[in-house]
Amino acid sequence: MWWKVIQESLPSGARLLSIILYSDATTTDTLGKSQLHPIYVSLGNIPIWRRNKSDAKQLLGYLPILENANKNLVREIFHKCLRYLLEPIILLENGVNLFINNKKIWFYPRVSTILADWPEAASYCLVYKSTNSNIPCHFCLVKKNDLANINLSSSDMRLRSHNEMRNYFENKTQNSVCIESVPNFFWNFP
Repeated sequence: MWWKVIQESLPSGARLLSIILYSDATTTDTLGKSQLHPIYVSLGNIPIWRRNKSDAKQLLGYLPILENANKNLVREIFHKCLRYLLEPIILLENGVNLFINNKKIWFYPRVSTILADWPEAASYCLVYKSTNSNIPCHFCLVKKNDLANINLSSSDMRLRSHNEMRNYFENKTQNSVCIESVPNFFWNFP
């Protein structure tokens, strides 16, 4: 669905260049004291069997893992670092021409997916990381007690959309949907 909606929003003749980000914090020394947060990039336009090979992913950069008492500052820095890493993609407002099989193709890059484990997904979405949170899922607004309920109706399973979360943030009601009090970089990302 997402791919079709985005493709239809692009200028005639342009194609979607699906950017996939992979993320997982890692220890960088043998004592387990130093950590970094590598961000890898791949393309969703290539077949899955090829995309899953190690040479189909490229290290985009490292985000710092900060230890600070001011958690909102740490969250804000995380999202500012994302902006810095992804700025070359953001600046391609008119797309980019790529030569594929000796043909020039006009693409518009868009981040389609971020693959991450639970702590990283919570960092990207700015969802409360506590498992005691009333709405702990970074994907939907289902309450904690209903996460295993297979009898929920579709109206009970609202997704967390950028626009909806931004509205909660701007209306200062972010606590009601368990998101942090920090603007999310992806709310303004194309």
